[in-house]
Amino acid sequence: RQYRCTMASLSGATTFAEYTNDKLTKEEAQEFVSRITPPRDLICPITISIFQDPVIALGDGQTYERNAIETWLQTQRNPRSPVTNAFMDGDDALKLVTNKAVGDMAARFRENLGRDLVGFAKAIDVDYDLPLGDKGFRIKNILEIGADLSVCIDGENAFEVLIKKGRVKLLQLFLSHETHLSVLSKSNVMVEMIKKTIDQTNDQRAWRDILRKVEERAQLELERKQKQDEARNQYNSQHRNRQRELANEARTIGAMNRNGTVVNGSLIQNGLGELEDGIGYFPSLSALQFQGSVPPPPSSFAEYELKEQKRLNFIIKCLTGAI
Repeated sequence: RQYRCTMASLSGATTFAEYTNDKLTKEEAQEFVSRITPPRDLICPITISIFQDPVIALGDGQTYERNAIETWLQTQRNPRSPVTNAFMDGDDALKLVTNKAVGDMAARFRENLGRDLVGFAKAIDVDYDLPLGDKGFRIKNILEIGADLSVCIDGENAFEVLIKKGRVKLLQLFLSHETHLSVLSKSNVMVEMIKKTIDQTNDQRAWRDILRKVEERAQLELERKQKQDEARNQYNSQHRNRQRELANEARTIGAMNRNGTVVNGSLIQNGLGELEDGIGYFPSLSALQFQGSVPPPPSSFAEYELKEQKRLNFIIKCLTGAI
């Protein structure tokens, strides 16, 4: 049986890919694996797996999976490069920088694998006892390479499709494999689907085991999400408190600059001094930036300012009387 899908496919390399689980020859199997194998630049040299969270190690300029290189650096006294075996020297030798470009490319590749995974799952006949022609070869290889299991076609991911198809062995492979399978968002739907399948199959023991594992994973994901929310709320609360402290410090410094500071009984005027009403000394923006070092205006300028203020007031009164 074939399932037609209107999207680009890594496995078929055509716009309208025809998914099938028919038997493969040795040459066809090798060609299939070659098609879905990620480029070398998207594979971590330590884990030999497609990147999930790639970072650049400044000590050698190579890209690694974050958890893998962190473990590597922590377990070595004088760390060497995992690729060149040279010492990772320098002030920033142990610093890691996120490689967003490689991360985006790896994410797109895993997403394409996820689409293929759903396509091959949908191509399976709804027959619990009918074996697959390729014995699950295509699905197993896509899964092991690191497909994005959150990808959906018609609102269903590969795990949901396999529940409907009654493929308990492939479901066990999903749950036992080191995959990033998230069941929390659809746990209720999956549980109801599995319970319905239990009533329709003879292999109830295996399906009850699947049900237990799905419920356990959903609970673990819920606890992990709650911890992340708590950590996020704690960080936000600390950030808000720090902002309030900085704001209070800024207000205190502003008040000191306006009113002056008393040192040894003497008043030390800060800033540019008080400005009188009307026309007065107005500093430039550059002066405001260095107001702590700018002295107050000289007394001669103050006298001249007072004379000008009186003269302008006289002119204004005359103009007002004439009007």
